[in-house]
Amino acid sequence: MSGLHALIGGLAMASLPLVSWSADAKFVGTTWQLLAIQSMDDAQGTTRVDDPARFTLTFGRDGQAFLQLDCNRGTGSFKITPTASGDSGSISFGPIAATRALCQPPRLDERIARNMAYVRSYLLKDGKLYFSLMADGGIYEWAPVHTEGTAQDLDRTIKPVQFSKGTNEISIRDRIVGRQFVDYQLRASAGQRLMVSLNGSNGANYFNLLPPDSADAAMAIGMLNGNRFEGLLPDDGVYTIRVFLMRAAGRRNEASNYTLSIGITGKPLEPVSGQTDAVLPDTPYHARTTTPCEPKYSQARECEALVVRRGFDGTATVELRWEGDRKRRILFIKGEPKATDVPQAMTFIRHERGWRVSFNGDEHFEIPEPLVYGG
Repeated sequence: MSGLHALIGGLAMASLPLVSWSADAKFVGTTWQLLAIQSMDDAQGTTRVDDPARFTLTFGRDGQAFLQLDCNRGTGSFKITPTASGDSGSISFGPIAATRALCQPPRLDERIARNMAYVRSYLLKDGKLYFSLMADGGIYEWAPVHTEGTAQDLDRTIKPVQFSKGTNEISIRDRIVGRQFVDYQLRASAGQRLMVSLNGSNGANYFNLLPPDSADAAMAIGMLNGNRFEGLLPDDGVYTIRVFLMRAAGRRNEASNYTLSIGITGKPLEPVSGQTDAVLPDTPYHARTTTPCEPKYSQARECEALVVRRGFDGTATVELRWEGDRKRRILFIKGEPKATDVPQAMTFIRHERGWRVSFNGDEHFEIPEPLVYGG
């Protein structure tokens, strides 16, 4: 038996009473992705997970766990008794209720859902989370997707969105109370069209759509759009649909039962390969320059302009940056701006050097033509 397994296996045999995880526990609202399954049987060895993002575990505030199991989803209750430090202790899961779509081999979804019932202890070590199964049944190794850092994070739950095989839409029924909010995350690509609608029992229940790599800046605001959005996506990456109650309703600890409908159509706009359009060393960008700009609420008059992806046919995603982390992303299709990652209305004017793109008429960016066409 390995030293790690001996340590957390011993915790599983402690005769401490199990209690529900309290609302202030360190894992509530956090999400973990599965890295490996270590078997104590030498014949099986260690199973490494090729795509950890397809196997995630989220600890909810109400004692419910939410699992992404490849092409399936599962839920089940959990209970825990932490030690004084909270870095180890006893943990157990109730039966996992999971969808039954037929995932691609190696079909780890059924194995994970079944084995959760045999988890008996946990250990936090070097930033990772380890579950030990009863009777030396093995160890599950998890890495954090999200860890809490602020009071707001304690109210946050992350739930990956996975369409069933052969479909491109999903309807999710869920509930939030008070200051809770849920981040539904899905991976999509530039040029695809996303449809989102929210129907809640509480009139203060809304959603915001966040583009990739955004912590809170929204590209669509449900309160302004009748809780509906339909539009082209400007970039490749993980988009977040944040469902929440308005602050006043949250302070009153109101609740909302809601249905969130999500759909994606269209084919991704594939960029040319790095061999054709070389990527700048140690960056994801194909080109970089500086360009005149007039961002709102800023004295900046020059922005960094970078090409995230392009196809040499007038199709490209251009990222504009100023003052460190402030940015805009614009998708060009056949030489014209078609989508952006901000909610403001976009207009543009073509001139001999490229485009002058404006937002709400009071924010302006110059986009040189060579950035878009690869000249």
